[in-house]
Amino acid sequence: RKVEIPSPVTSCVVANAYNTEIINAIGALNCVVGVDYNIYQDKDSWKNKFTEDMVIGKSQKDLNYEKIIALKPQVLILTGNGTYEEAQKQLEPFGIKVVVCDAYYTNEFAQNCALLGQVFGKEAEAKELSDYFTEKLDYIKEQLKDVPKKTLYFEYRTEGNTTIPGNFFYDMVEDSGADNIFRDAKNVKIDPEAVVEKNPQYIVKVSAPDVYSSYYPPTSDDMKKIKDDIVSRPGWDEIDAVKNDNILLLSHYVHGGASKLVGTMYIAKFLYPDKLPDLPPEQVFKDWLVKYQKLDYIEGHTSPAY
Repeated sequence: RKVEIPSPVTSCVVANAYNTEIINAIGALNCVVGVDYNIYQDKDSWKNKFTEDMVIGKSQKDLNYEKIIALKPQVLILTGNGTYEEAQKQLEPFGIKVVVCDAYYTNEFAQNCALLGQVFGKEAEAKELSDYFTEKLDYIKEQLKDVPKKTLYFEYRTEGNTTIPGNFFYDMVEDSGADNIFRDAKNVKIDPEAVVEKNPQYIVKVSAPDVYSSYYPPTSDDMKKIKDDIVSRPGWDEIDAVKNDNILLLSHYVHGGASKLVGTMYIAKFLYPDKLPDLPPEQVFKDWLVKYQKLDYIEGHTSPAY
């Protein structure tokens, strides 16, 4: 699509937190006059910046067009899995343009930084942000190019919920240099017994459904409960990853930074610590918080800690 928009945009409404995080990271959050409910309710991550009268709908798939029109933004920014075609139809008569940005896709991080930098006239800031993470990604690729891949089972929140090509988490895992044991699966939902059969060397788990996703990390008791659930599954005591205690737990918040590239850094370091001496994932997360999200650093988002 080609969209003609003001240059630069000074007033916008946004759906999807990944989009808002990049906007914040390039210094354009002051241009945001409305957000979806999922962003609004995460008050800790946004320091209560967004108020109830700024909510433009439940999510990118459920928008309140009357509210968007009332806020009079120049642009609506939402994701490709939202209702952008309907949004374009509803908002065009009011001069509100629709920009699609899929900031949750890891492999589109640099492209999305460039896009949002162009939208807000923050090209230099967007390039600096993009370079910070892509340089580290290049370092991982270079260091691991001749290294045999280690087998990994990745699980997102619920038992048996993994990642396959096209899924939101696939590139996060792939870019870490892992051998994803379910890369050829047909569905993200797999039988836990299949994990026993494939016997991965490592396991990475992102949070759990009953642990709130927040800037504040799970408690140590939460982490223990998540790990106990993994090791107590029938037959899982025979998996090499369990026998060797090669289990990494990531909070829901920490894995998602910079379109999940923060998650990639942790997984890569977890798998290949001796091959990546110049990759400090906790410092990367700290920079993401302090420098790019303007938040205080808070530890405890991973187990084991880095």
